[in-house]
Amino acid sequence: MATPAVSFPGNMTELGFVEAYARSAVRKPQMAADAALRALVFSESGDRAILAGLIALELAEACRRLAAVYEALSDRTHSVARSLLRPLPGHAGWLVFVQRAATISPEQMLRELALGGDALPAAQMLRAQPELGELGGLVAAAETGNPMLLIPDLGKRQVAEECWLAGADSEGDPITSSFGASEGDATTLADITADICTIARDFLMSYVAARRSAGRAH
Repeated sequence: MATPAVSFPGNMTELGFVEAYARSAVRKPQMAADAALRALVFSESGDRAILAGLIALELAEACRRLAAVYEALSDRTHSVARSLLRPLPGHAGWLVFVQRAATISPEQMLRELALGGDALPAAQMLRAQPELGELGGLVAAAETGNPMLLIPDLGKRQVAEECWLAGADSEGDPITSSFGASEGDATTLADITADICTIARDFLMSYVAARRSAGRAH
């Protein structure tokens, strides 16, 4: 029996889908986090914690998309485009990625992902990221698709100091990840989101550029 052809959203070509994924799906968390940060600066104090929480949600998605990009590029059993159609990795996938990123050099990362030298700055940026493992709590809280932003005692004080991203892990057990609610904390989260999105986008665009230059684009 013949294997059915894989179709991509909007009947896009395989390479067209990967490029669109890099330019929009991967970049969306960065754009949303930046928008939330701009709104936070001009918001009332009671709303700032909620906006900080929105940035944390975008960071969790950015982490999962970077892990998805890594998985798709490192395992070419299926095409990169087909792999990107799979559900996003959760906490376990994120930990595997973080461990790998922390133990190999940027140059080794490029060889593992079969990327050219144009992706070296992104690989170097990845290696320079501090404590990626600490983001695992956000990823775990979001992995089953129902993360909840909770702000303890929000109605009892004017300025919230802490936010929680709560959800259930893949086993159905409750999990909570906490983070600061100040403007400085939100700025840090938005900066990390931007870096992670840039790394994922540059990895994918390096792959696209190599495919196009090789004349294998459809």
